[in-house]
Amino acid sequence: MNKHNTRVAVLVRVSTAKQETARQISELKQYADAKGYEVVEICQETISGSAENGERHGLARVEQLARDGRIEKVLVHEISRIARKNSVAHQFVEALEDCNVSLYWHAQSIETLLPNGKRNPAAGIMLALLAEMARNESETLRERIKSGLALARSRGVILRRPKDTNIVVTISFPCHSPSRE
Repeated sequence: MNKHNTRVAVLVRVSTAKQETARQISELKQYADAKGYEVVEICQETISGSAENGERHGLARVEQLARDGRIEKVLVHEISRIARKNSVAHQFVEALEDCNVSLYWHAQSIETLLPNGKRNPAAGIMLALLAEMARNESETLRERIKSGLALARSRGVILRRPKDTNIVVTISFPCHSPSRE
């Protein structure tokens, strides 16, 4: 008797080339191995989570795998790895569900489809909540950066590249330790 191996795609994303996907891939491959899943493809992206659907080649590739019937699940580390825009996250999940492909996000161990193939209502609620939190986190980070740059300017720091160079100026700010609050 042949045991059916669930075919999965692993989707990982980082925002900048300075970041690495190795931790996400390692954890998701360990999970897949533990479950006996067959990893069909690992789709990696280096792009802002705020990017639009048309710019997201990793998402497009996973959707194509789903439409072609090559996968049954998609594994991501957390919802923010899909997108930091609610609309992109929801459209992606809906596209997968239209193909009867479930999304599993590792951080909360939640899957969008139940074993019987029906939509998991708890996952829908969590997706909405976590997608909104990811969007809010992105906005908060943008505000912190603006505030930090304004503080640097007020202290006389010049925030531009020298003419005719590709040097990127890095400004560091004192660390804030949550344990001291």
